[in-house]
Amino acid sequence: MHTSRKMKVVDSNRGAVHLPAIFEAIIENTNDVLLVLDPSHEVIYQNQSAKIFFGSTDQLKSRKFSHWASRESGPHLLELASNSKPDSKFLRKFDSAWIDRPGTYESVSLVRGDGVSVCAELRIQQASIDHENYSIVTIRDRTEKSNVENEVLTKHRELREAFVELEKKNAELTSMQQMLVQAGKMAALGELSAGIAHELNQPLQGIRGYTQELQHWFTKLPEGAREEFAENYLKEIVSSVDKMASIINYLRTFTRKSTEGFDWVDLKTVMTEVFKMMDRQFKQHQITVSISVSDDLPKLYANPVQLEQVFINLATNARDAIESTQRGNGEIKIQMSARQGCLEIVFEDNGVGMSEKNKQKVFNPFFTTKEVGKGMGLGLSLSYGIVSKLHGSMLIQSELGKGTRFIVKVPIDFRDLG
Repeated sequence: MHTSRKMKVVDSNRGAVHLPAIFEAIIENTNDVLLVLDPSHEVIYQNQSAKIFFGSTDQLKSRKFSHWASRESGPHLLELASNSKPDSKFLRKFDSAWIDRPGTYESVSLVRGDGVSVCAELRIQQASIDHENYSIVTIRDRTEKSNVENEVLTKHRELREAFVELEKKNAELTSMQQMLVQAGKMAALGELSAGIAHELNQPLQGIRGYTQELQHWFTKLPEGAREEFAENYLKEIVSSVDKMASIINYLRTFTRKSTEGFDWVDLKTVMTEVFKMMDRQFKQHQITVSISVSDDLPKLYANPVQLEQVFINLATNARDAIESTQRGNGEIKIQMSARQGCLEIVFEDNGVGMSEKNKQKVFNPFFTTKEVGKGMGLGLSLSYGIVSKLHGSMLIQSELGKGTRFIVKVPIDFRDLG
């Protein structure tokens, strides 16, 4: 007959108490530290893991838990690891009062017998034997888990700080882009100034002429003819004023800071408005402009002011390239067509052209081949940015002495691309 081995629990008051061998095997082979305290909180039993954890069992025998659990008991017993890993910010000091308050206490800083600090989970339970309360203290090493959690928290904090910094930089970049766009508009407006002055001067001269005629003839005509005479002249004056108001309204719209206002835009109308403002400049340089539009060209979903800025920049560059040839005349050809869900706009000039080296840098901000004071080097860079935001592309074909061709492709509705 097989007889079970017995395990003794030494109680200074009650003597030896024996447990079945199966319990002994379970308790002795668990990875958790297991301590049994008598009603006076003296250690009466520790398993094999406790002996490994503390390194010496002599210090635990017949000692009250409150004695060796305090910080003053020595470096090889339970104490706060305030300067050791894991990070003490996430740990708390052991409190001997927990013995009388059963429960689970997480993230407690302890020091093993070899002096290594650990993050532990303490579980305190009570068992009533002969009407007396015994405490069972289980210690589970959570150092690795705590280190991982702390590392995750640290990385999360670092990522959040990096995200905040990235948002700040992005806001600064967006603000800088808006400033550059506005600077580009002002530069383009400077390019248009000569033509605008001429456009405003014509109706002003007309108003002056009609007013002088009215002053001269109004008192000399018989009363019956005055009203008809004045009405005709006043109509011409009103027409001239309306023309000036239209030009000023165009300038106000073009120079406003708003980058919103996306709508369905007729490219031909936008292009016509641009060359109306630049017509005088092209005539002064004897540059002919031809615009070819394919039948049933669909409208484009875009910001009309931004498109005008792109076309003004391309037209201005074509004008300057022709002027650089010093031959006194030139030609700009513009073709607009629809292909595979996109609108294609081709700007072609017979100007001076450019080298391979300059072609690679032509879209870089502040790059220019013009003389100082004749260009900021922002036009093509801003145009490229505007087209890119519409999920479009902008290509350049050019050779020295053979002119330049810009090919702009923009989706009819960039929102369809997600």
